Amino acid sequence: MRRRNWSRQVSAGEDCSAGSRCCVTGTSSFVTDHVSRAADGVQQGLRKTLVDLGSQPGDVHVDYIGLWVEMIIPDIFKQHGAGHHLPGVFHQVFQQTEFARLQVDLGRAALDGMGEAVELEVADAVRGLAGAGASEPLIEFKIGPPPCGVDPKATNCFTTRPRNLTPDDATGMGRFTERQLFNALRYGLRPEDTPDVIITSTTPGKGNFPMQPHYVAPPMPWPSWRHMPDADLRAIAAYLKRGLKPVVNKVPDSEGPPDFWASGMTPAEIGTYPAPAFPTMYEQQPPAANRARVLRGRALVIEHGCADCHQSLAGPAAKGYMAGITSPNQEFVLGPCFQDPTAPCFHGRPRNLTPDKETGIGKFTDQQIFNALRYGLRPDDTPDVKITSRKPGQGNFPTEPKYLGPFMPWSSWRYMPDEDLLSIVAYLRHGLKPVSNKVAPSDDVPDHWAGDVAKLGAYPPPAFPTANEVKRK
Repeated sequence: MRRRNWSRQVSAGEDCSAGSRCCVTGTSSFVTDHVSRAADGVQQGLRKTLVDLGSQPGDVHVDYIGLWVEMIIPDIFKQHGAGHHLPGVFHQVFQQTEFARLQVDLGRAALDGMGEAVELEVADAVRGLAGAGASEPLIEFKIGPPPCGVDPKATNCFTTRPRNLTPDDATGMGRFTERQLFNALRYGLRPEDTPDVIITSTTPGKGNFPMQPHYVAPPMPWPSWRHMPDADLRAIAAYLKRGLKPVVNKVPDSEGPPDFWASGMTPAEIGTYPAPAFPTMYEQQPPAANRARVLRGRALVIEHGCADCHQSLAGPAAKGYMAGITSPNQEFVLGPCFQDPTAPCFHGRPRNLTPDKETGIGKFTDQQIFNALRYGLRPDDTPDVKITSRKPGQGNFPTEPKYLGPFMPWSSWRYMPDEDLLSIVAYLRHGLKPVSNKVAPSDDVPDHWAGDVAKLGAYPPPAFPTANEVKRK
């Protein structure tokens, strides 16, 4: 189950060259996991993350081709914004000697005077949520069919840029109303191109939904967030408008196809809204005593875009839902090999999360899966015990823990309440039908990612308000 980020499968139906029709599905949570070290000293200040977002074989005019995303980020160890479930798709940089990687952290904070609980990782740098290039080199996503993200000279790629989400009137969100921000989160409509009105439909041309909608560019994960409750989306809008200090930072506009991504924002590509009734043919009725928890877990899995990596963007009515990848083309390929052919790459392989006992998670207990979500401990290598500490060697926390790879965003999920994590566990184990699909393990490193985990942000997150935030009534 991924949240990181984002990423998940972004797909295209045709050639994505400028001026042509490009069918790109919305990413529900963009995941960029591993950042390579530049091959020479000239590029020390930049890292390039190259992510294979999961291609599917076939004629590109009929089937999907996986898009590659290249993300150029500053070589710094700091947060670029908040995380997926509520406030944003941004990334932190965690460096290691051999490589660096991106991580997204999510925290929880109560917004005084706003009446809503909002999950966020509070930025600990001056940039906060100020978007790409606030004080560092520009962060960009290169989106398009291969070789985008592989060959720096590749053509037919679009460049998208995380924008300034602080309430600065000139360069940020200050010029938009909270309702316009809500419409961006619920319907994916660009606030600068959408009137300040209550949207009455989700179908272009029906009600007051624009006939030719201008959608926000990938990797903004609104196709997942649209399933969140109104109160949560309004809380995010309130935080962005009233909980952050404004920062002046003009971010260049993102590029995109002439239809503003509309050909990819269809139910066939990103699933239906609302989500299909439970259970679909790939789900099962749980015991009556577990039903409420399972339904809560289902909502969280959909909102977090777990299936974007673990199959499938189209939601719980799609074949193979949550059963893991089925082709090497769907792996995440990350690392310095893109700059240096002799250097290694790391392959992340989203696993089968259905309760199949041989190839899925059916062989693990609820506690082991909970420990994976809360502490990042691989269930294959961790006893079935309630963990009493967070520091290796203290309490019963393993002295040499084996963590899930950076491809899995547990570092964000650790901030979620116990009940939410237990609900997700209940859904995976009791709400999904088992599917037999053996997925090879993701690549590992000698310390099992412990060096990166040691660099994670504070838990619990800093108290509100930080230097980048403000209390407003």
